[in-house]
Amino acid sequence: MLRVGLFVFFLMGMFAAPVLRAQTKTQKKPVKARDTNVIYVEEKQPDPPKPAYNPQADMKETVIIINLSDTAPKQYPTYKDTVIIIKKGPGKEKMAAMKKAEAMQEMRGNNFCNCVKMDIKVSPVLEYETYLNYDFIFKNDCKIDVWVSSKHFRFTPYNTFDKPVKVLRKLSFVQRYGHPDFVKIMPGETYTFTNSDDAFFEYDLKKGENYKFIFEHRNFGDKNRKAPDKTYLCSQKRTQLITVK
Repeated sequence: MLRVGLFVFFLMGMFAAPVLRAQTKTQKKPVKARDTNVIYVEEKQPDPPKPAYNPQADMKETVIIINLSDTAPKQYPTYKDTVIIIKKGPGKEKMAAMKKAEAMQEMRGNNFCNCVKMDIKVSPVLEYETYLNYDFIFKNDCKIDVWVSSKHFRFTPYNTFDKPVKVLRKLSFVQRYGHPDFVKIMPGETYTFTNSDDAFFEYDLKKGENYKFIFEHRNFGDKNRKAPDKTYLCSQKRTQLITVK
């Protein structure tokens, strides 16, 4: 009887309504990694079109303001280097040049050089192997007396090439016995120093040649003891063309 009951219960279960069962979660299979990657490339956007250039419209709408500071010249800084110069003492030649410059300065500072006028008188023809006669004429246009030395006259001949003639015998200034050492010339007075020298004894002058003679009176330091402040301390030159016959 028990077996018959169990069998009947089994048959009832087979033909009975289906029994609902609860759903169970299933695990997904892992996805394999791909060998390739996807690269996204952004496309370059085209530049916006430039506006058309309209000179008239642009000039009307554009205002340019120029300030005075923009056009003024710029002041650039200047750089100066410090230089230390060590000077040696002046040599003999420089000392001589300095003394000569001082003498010239003294000569220029003496007013007698401007107010005492000098002229020369000599014949343009010189006979061969004869004495050269020449006169120095001084006129005092100063307002005071002036003392002129009679020992500082000289002449130098030059050839046609403007070169000094060969010196045969070098002579120094000599005392002119026809005149005192210093001659006083009063204001407005004219005095003539007459001289006569053998030019052929001193220079190699050729017969038939033309020469340029430079006549000079030069005194920078010889002063008259009686009136040293009134001594004529100047140099003046005059030129004369002379033909030797």
